[in-house]
Amino acid sequence: NGSTVESVRHCLYSFRRLLSPSYAVITVSGDAIIKEPWTASCALLVFPGGADLGYCRTLNGEGNRRISQYVERGGRYLGFCAGGYYASKRCEFELGNKQLEVVGNRELAFYPGTCRGCAFSGFVYHSEAGSRAAQLRVSKTALTQGSVPDLFRSYYNGGGVFMDALSFRNKGVEVLASFTEDLDVEHGEDDASVIYCKVGDGAAVLTSPHP
Repeated sequence: NGSTVESVRHCLYSFRRLLSPSYAVITVSGDAIIKEPWTASCALLVFPGGADLGYCRTLNGEGNRRISQYVERGGRYLGFCAGGYYASKRCEFELGNKQLEVVGNRELAFYPGTCRGCAFSGFVYHSEAGSRAAQLRVSKTALTQGSVPDLFRSYYNGGGVFMDALSFRNKGVEVLASFTEDLDVEHGEDDASVIYCKVGDGAAVLTSPHP
């Protein structure tokens, strides 16, 4: 519950292409996260795009407790789009839109602020109507290793902006990339699209688009 077939398929394809044969890239269910002993052998827990309320319905309580414990003890979490909303302290999605509005606090709270969307208007569930190749500006102060472009484009469809992310630097938050285009949502003083969050001995990377 929470992700879509397409998001899972693209994640599996991308990660297997990048990481095989060094890592086994597999899917897990909500029941597995809650009941099975996965934490000791998990190098990275990935939450793809979809709708974060499905994640909430399945994992609130014991599931989120195990995820938080895993990350705090040195694990890694990567959240794309809905996975970014889900791991923020507060999700604000399409405020004022009676058909789409989703608002509420979230249990994981790896990002101690609000993820608010949609960054760009036009989103329709199970559709490409609001999708685009969003342009992002990379933070060269945060990403200093290897060859990193100044700008790049990434698939976007419904993601948010991490509100006032720069104000949480003293809490271990770094902005890795920002939107360059005008946004269609009130977003505070900055336009963070990809962030790094230090969480205990572990870390979370949350992203609005789907790089």
